[in-house]
Amino acid sequence: MTQLENYSQIIDGIFGVGTTTFDKTQPVKNLVIGALNRSNEFHEFRINFVARLERLKRIYSAHPAYLVKLLVQVNEVASEKNWQGAFAELAAFDHLNQDILNHQTYIHTPIKPDITIPNTRTFGAQLGKSAANLDAFVEDRPVYLDFKVFKDNVKEILESQYEKLAVHFKRKDFAISAEYDLSMHVDEISSKIGPLLNELKNDIVPLKTTVLKSKVIPSLTFRIQWGRGILITERTHGAYEHAETHHKMVFKNADQFVKDTPSMLVYVVFPWYNGIISNFTDMNTQLYRSFARRVFCQYRHDPTTFKSIAPSFTGSETIYQISNYISGIVFLEDYTIQSDKHNETNVKSY
Repeated sequence: MTQLENYSQIIDGIFGVGTTTFDKTQPVKNLVIGALNRSNEFHEFRINFVARLERLKRIYSAHPAYLVKLLVQVNEVASEKNWQGAFAELAAFDHLNQDILNHQTYIHTPIKPDITIPNTRTFGAQLGKSAANLDAFVEDRPVYLDFKVFKDNVKEILESQYEKLAVHFKRKDFAISAEYDLSMHVDEISSKIGPLLNELKNDIVPLKTTVLKSKVIPSLTFRIQWGRGILITERTHGAYEHAETHHKMVFKNADQFVKDTPSMLVYVVFPWYNGIISNFTDMNTQLYRSFARRVFCQYRHDPTTFKSIAPSFTGSETIYQISNYISGIVFLEDYTIQSDKHNETNVKSY
């Protein structure tokens, strides 16, 4: 049985035969599908993930039109490209709908997924978007929500280069890792990734080079372990620096800031796509608070126009005026990997 055939059995067994829409014969690799196929190593995760899908079925069983849209994300978990966003959406829908199963009074109707509204209701029109699509609408409040993956893009892009190095050197008997400030934004390296890869190919001598300080991106130092052994690297991280370098990512979603109804951005943090965030000495809450202050307070008396960070924007509003159309930012931390509390969502909200 392939990994995707196994996942197909799981979701068809929960939601009914025919739920699967992906090609089960494809050799797709992603961390969630891999873990579901290694239940001995990821026993708790498998139980928690299956329990999440079962809760979502119970929540949405009386709303088949909503369930159909949710099943799109259930299938996207099997995608090599889109699994992170799909997993984030399922975590968010599971956690934010929990009052329904607990018979609380916050919401009575399941959160409606996949909403499209006219571009004039957001800043979509000023950004050249034909319509505005949001991930969810809480009808009982009302409030619009859009779910985002809060991930470590720097690590992701560097690891993709390491794979290319292995092909170039025609060997896999080495480990390579970079030392850098974890607050670094991916924009610092994305524009130079081609020259960086060429530098690694040209300057690393197999079996000899163990340390390489990049000239292309001086803030990166690479350490290489050839053959068996332990590779140790050192990285730094500051919550406030991280907030400073990353908070503008919020404004990339201005086409989803609803002007006439409250709307919030929901960032989902999960260790398999963000290993930076840690609750050690409350660094996670420091980051979230500082991130929100940057968005909501930093630009209060700043006349800088929004066009300065979004060149395609045709309006005249300042960054601060745009920020007033975000009602809140929510961070959800998912703990399904190791939690033994199978009847809970295993998500903590900030």
